[in-house]
Amino acid sequence: MFSSLSSYRLDFKLLGAVLLLTAIGLVMIHSAGRAQLPDQAQYHTPKVMLQSIWVILGLILFVLVGSVHCSRLASVSWPAYLTTLALLVLVLIVGGFVRETQRWLSVGPINIQPAELAKLGLILMLAMAFASREGEPVDFEFLTRSLPYAVIPCLLIILQPDLGTPILLLCVWGVVAYVAGARMAHLTAFFLVFIMAFAAAWGFGLIRPHQKQRLLAFASASADTRDERWQLDQSLIAIGSGHLTGQGLYRGGQSQLSFVPDQETDFIFSVVGEELGFLGAATVILLFAILLWRSLAICADARTLYAQLAAAGIAAVFFLHITANIGMTLGMMPVKGLPLPFVSYGGSAILTNFIALGILQSIYRDSQSAISFE
Repeated sequence: MFSSLSSYRLDFKLLGAVLLLTAIGLVMIHSAGRAQLPDQAQYHTPKVMLQSIWVILGLILFVLVGSVHCSRLASVSWPAYLTTLALLVLVLIVGGFVRETQRWLSVGPINIQPAELAKLGLILMLAMAFASREGEPVDFEFLTRSLPYAVIPCLLIILQPDLGTPILLLCVWGVVAYVAGARMAHLTAFFLVFIMAFAAAWGFGLIRPHQKQRLLAFASASADTRDERWQLDQSLIAIGSGHLTGQGLYRGGQSQLSFVPDQETDFIFSVVGEELGFLGAATVILLFAILLWRSLAICADARTLYAQLAAAGIAAVFFLHITANIGMTLGMMPVKGLPLPFVSYGGSAILTNFIALGILQSIYRDSQSAISFE
């Protein structure tokens, strides 16, 4: 099941970009957390220490998952998917409430967010489902039968409530289906159905008031949405004040005075923009471009359809997280709780991202092994 270290081929471009992003994230988390310290002279930030532990555990998982031959990944698809569904049900029963949302399971001092793990469970399940029809057309009927794999976790996550993650999961379903050979006309029909379902949910009051307010605040800067736009407005002020080279590390006025809520998690890019400026923000975006480039290259070079679909799903999750997170800090997307991969604070997200990286590494090793034998 595990390969020897001598045959462990690393994608150094991919890993290098991720390690740099992780290092930048730790520095930004430390900077953003200084405002919460009782004594500004202290250099001890608990969240940085905890994030560092998560990063170390994530690297261990990356090595372990990357050591598994990609042909073995299909065998864990069902167990991974069912486990994430069980966790999503469990969090609705015994999960703790934070800001009127029930998204976390507490295991001692550790909080686990099953919705993050559900992304990988769904990707592996979809890859196996579509790969089982290799050589056959992915018609409208099969798309309809594959949709429940995504809809079930979506419904469980909506109950938490969380609207951003279900939209992401449905997008991942669409990407995997398209790479598997689904026709764009069929996917467009499903997209229109999703739009109508959302409109019906809005009309019947199934969308929570605070979720409606966030969407209305994105669409309009009226006085009625002023409170909901506070976070976005402060983020825009922070990024705009960074100019070319930034205010300097630990010197951002908005960041150090905690004007931007959730600046260590969802809005950490605003700290990057304010303290490191355009050059720092552009560097982060460039590193993400390398991450996406290598993910797509691994997808293209995959030897099996299952591996190709798994890599495509992972690349889609990275892309959607990056565009949604950076987009909302710039006012180009509605505010949603989607962290910036490898940069934002959060144990569940960092572990999920490194596991996804390990899957990409396993697929990369398999494709490189095939090249070496040719």
